Amino acid sequence: MLDTLQAALAKYDIDSRDKLLLAISGGLDSVVLLHALLELGFQAELAHCNFGLRGEASEEDAQFCQRLAQQHDLPIHIKKCETETYAQEKGLSIQMAARDLRYAFFEELDLLGNYRAILTAHHGDDQLETMIFKLARGSALEAVAGIREKRQKYLRPMLGILRNEIEAFAKERKLTWREDASNAETKYLRNAYRHRLIPLWEEIQPDLKGKMLLSSRLLREQSEALDELLEEKLSQALVREEDWERLNYDSMVDKAWFGQLLYKWLSPKGRWDWPAVHHLWQSRKGRYTENEAYRLYQGEACYELRKQSSSQSVNLKIATDDSQIDNPIQLDFEVLPREKVKLDGLREHHFLDYEALEFPLILRNWRDGDRFQPLGMSGTKKLSDYWIDQKMPMAEKDSQLVLESAGEIVALIGHRIDHRFRVRNSTKTIYFVRLK
Repeated sequence: MLDTLQAALAKYDIDSRDKLLLAISGGLDSVVLLHALLELGFQAELAHCNFGLRGEASEEDAQFCQRLAQQHDLPIHIKKCETETYAQEKGLSIQMAARDLRYAFFEELDLLGNYRAILTAHHGDDQLETMIFKLARGSALEAVAGIREKRQKYLRPMLGILRNEIEAFAKERKLTWREDASNAETKYLRNAYRHRLIPLWEEIQPDLKGKMLLSSRLLREQSEALDELLEEKLSQALVREEDWERLNYDSMVDKAWFGQLLYKWLSPKGRWDWPAVHHLWQSRKGRYTENEAYRLYQGEACYELRKQSSSQSVNLKIATDDSQIDNPIQLDFEVLPREKVKLDGLREHHFLDYEALEFPLILRNWRDGDRFQPLGMSGTKKLSDYWIDQKMPMAEKDSQLVLESAGEIVALIGHRIDHRFRVRNSTKTIYFVRLK
């Protein structure tokens, strides 16, 4: 066992000079890990969470860990947590609440101690239970591969060691530890796997645990290989701007890993209706699916992602004598004689026939069903179709404002005016709208 532990530490360049933090519960696993580290010449500070879930037994666990630290002259950090209160406030199960509080405590300590690694005593049997648990929940490759040996500063050097080896180590050295009675309760699914399913499985396949640890290593290698492939594909196909992202998928939709690519890209951005995400590419341009924070559009052989618009509803009246507005956008308005104006093609400049307008004008958000006659065209067109024709990112339309006169759109602000309100040869007065 010591050789396996030594190899796991050496794999990540951990040596006896490093400052380590060891999560100590007082149970068999963490007590054995502590003694094994000491035998190998390592030192560590100890961290114990008192979750207060087992009354006097929880207090006795904390006292046991305190004595253990004193016995080996090691620093120890103990925190008492209001686990049940936290679970109720956050709407979590007790197990998840305890996990959150535990890791929050470790992070607090690391901010002060800046440890080389934070060690936990997860072992091979924990790995097997996790793999079964994740597989039964319908999880993907990354989860079914089980617990990572290393994640950031967290290191689990006993994942290659089975519980019977740990028990043998403790028995040989006559170690003492605390037993958590809840570990025997099969009302918890993980415990049911441990005490009922796995022993039955081992009767059928005695080498189950060794084979499952091998599977875990192979699955982890495959998961990491897939992750590298997806990173490479994302770097090639993903375009990021300040407030939107575009994934060019034209050569990818028939690949076996396309769904995993979408998951890697979008999963950090909240919960999604994944079937809707996967099938969006089969929809016509402009269709979308969304979550609370983002909207994902079907574009031109691409997906376009934009944060949900938090802009307020706009419906402003513009009077004849208004010269500017500053919110929600900055616009200048001028009434000018035709001979003093030199027309240009800038998208920010809208030159309109003043006599064709009816005041007050209305500046508002565009709406589904809006139509206008793009400058130079003979017929009207839906704005949604106009975006498609112009090959504009569909996400841009969310914040688009239009200028309206007597119910007719006269300009898409920052894009194009309506042909019916253009400056003609007969125009004497120009209404100039400038987007700053």
